[in-house]
Order: sequence, then C-alpha cells, then structure tokens
Amino acid sequence: MFEHYTFQSILQDMLDDVQDDVDKREGSIIYDALAKTAMKFAEMYSNIDILLRLIFADTSDGEYLRRRVAEHGVYPDLATKAIRKGIFTDTQSRPMNIPINSRFRLNDIIYQAISQISDGEYRLEAETPGVIGNQDYGDLLPIESIQGLGKAILSDVLIPGEDEESDESLYNKFVESLNDHPFGGNRADYRKKIMDIQGVGGVQLYRTPNGGGTVKAVIIDSTFNVPNKELIDSVQNAIDPIEVTGEGYGTAPIGHKVVIEAVQSVSVDFGTTLLLNDLTVGQVEPLVISVFEKYLEEIRKEWKKGDSLVLRISHLESRILAIDGVQDIINTTLNGNPGNIILPREIPVKGSVMINE
Repeated sequence: MFEHYTFQSILQDMLDDVQDDVDKREGSIIYDALAKTAMKFAEMYSNIDILLRLIFADTSDGEYLRRRVAEHGVYPDLATKAIRKGIFTDTQSRPMNIPINSRFRLNDIIYQAISQISDGEYRLEAETPGVIGNQDYGDLLPIESIQGLGKAILSDVLIPGEDEESDESLYNKFVESLNDHPFGGNRADYRKKIMDIQGVGGVQLYRTPNGGGTVKAVIIDSTFNVPNKELIDSVQNAIDPIEVTGEGYGTAPIGHKVVIEAVQSVSVDFGTTLLLNDLTVGQVEPLVISVFEKYLEEIRKEWKKGDSLVLRISHLESRILAIDGVQDIINTTLNGNPGNIILPREIPVKGSVMINE
C-alpha cells in the first residue's frame, strides 16, 4: 500500500518544498539534513506495509498468524512424538522382557520403552518430536546395559510422529473453521475431533452405515498410508469406545455409535518403455521409482478431500521425461492397462515397476 513511499521519492518531495535559491545539491547542508529524515520516513512506511500484511490471516505468517487465528479459537497442532514397536530377544534369540523406561538409540534418535505389547514386544516413544521419529528401522543400542539382552530391533510405526503444523495448513484449518461451524456432532465436528488425534492425516465420514444412529469414519494416517491397528484402536477409544459404544464416553455425542476403519489400499503396478541417452535401465530405474512413489504420495494426500482419486498416465510420463537422460517414453501402463485409474474410496500404493528400453 505504501510501496511508492521510497527514500528517493520522500527525499525529492521534501527537496521540492525548499526554495530554489537554496543549495539543494547532494552534500549540501539542506540535502544532508533532509536525507536523514527521509530515510526514517521510508523505514516507517516499510514497517507499516509489513504490519498491514501481518494483521490479515491470508497474508500473515509465523507467530502473527498463530495469534490472529487464536482469536477464533484455532490453534496449530504441535509436533508429536512417534510411537514405535520394539522387538527384544535374549542371547538365545528368545523373546525378552525389558524394564519400562529403558532407553535405546538408533542413529540420532533415542527411543524410550513406555508400555508392553506382549512378550518381547514394547511400545517405544521417540524422545525427539516430529516425523524424524518415523523414519529409521533396524538395530537399537541400549543407552544403559541390560543384562541378558541379545538383540533390540526398532520395527513398525504404531502412531506416526508429526511435525509442527505449517502456516499453510494452519490457515486452511482456520478457513475451514469459519466455513464449517463444527458443533454438537455434525460432520464438521466429527472431522475436527478426529483430525485432532495424533497420527490421523485425513478422514471420510459415512452416515448410518448400520442403521439409524450409526456413523462410520474411515481414516488415513499422517504419513498418508493405511493406518495400523494401534492407531485405529486409539482413535476408536477417543471417539467412541467399543465396549460402551453409543453411551457418550468418547467425544462422539451420546446415542451415536461410531466405527473407525482404516482406508483400503490398491496396489498399482507400473510399466513403461524408455528411450535413454547415455543411461542404462539400471541407472534410471531408481529415479523412475522415486518419481512414481512421490506421485502416489501426492495422490494419497488428496484422499481426505473426499473426491475420487485419479492416477493419470500423462502426469507420470511428464515427470519421468524431466529426468536427465530420458529422451522419450511410450507404452506406459498402470495395472497392465494404458489408461488412467480411478479410485472412488481407496488409496494407491506402489506395486511392481517394470521398465523396458
């Protein structure tokens, strides 16, 4: 709004107001005196422009966006810690029970045993919040010696850790809160309460799947994959515990019987023929697989919108053609067919990848 009030324009306006019989050349007394003032005015107008940007939610960011949306009861999701499965065996390769609160390291992340699943299997919580706790798998090293321990393995992601909510996501949540008006068990209310649970990345809701008073919620996890039973049970207990379903002991209103289910996946096989320049199929295959996986992930992120997912061969081909050394691409198929795939409710996951030259 004030971008035209630059140092030069302000200084020139001030010099124009000085009588012409006064020396106004650069370096003169009047020029130097006004230049300092003009600089301060330019800084002031610049700060006013920044302030105007920060007071409106659609142009704000960081702390100021958080303060703006908090006025409407919307708050960012903080980073959460991943819950992983740890498998422990003794020196004879038999399941071994370990003390609760035992700590183990894998690369730069420390995991702490918080509860037991079964003999030799424990829930481990990453001490570092964020998605970084979801990423590594393999052998754990105990921080303190545990007598008789043979091997410790970091296995499945039970409840994914999440990074702090981004400004873009927070703004979208703010707009949704203004448009949806969540209240008293309406669709927006269910969506908000389920999305607030750690590990949930999206939800689709279905009314009366088993008659009046029933609700089905299908969820995807925050890594945009099929959630495991641990996460499903966690969401079920928070919304409507099975043993007292419909009694209002969760966040669902009394009288609502809610069933939480995992989104179903469809394996997608990819095949294509490439014309390569100074590359072999072995060299280009990891790059093509990476492109394919990233494309499927982008598609899965769209699932929560509730629309059918469409895997388009043309989109995949254009991305593969952007790989250095790929000159042309023909005969691309998805699940053996040369056409797009439409998934009304499922999400796609990578199947086989076949590349011909």
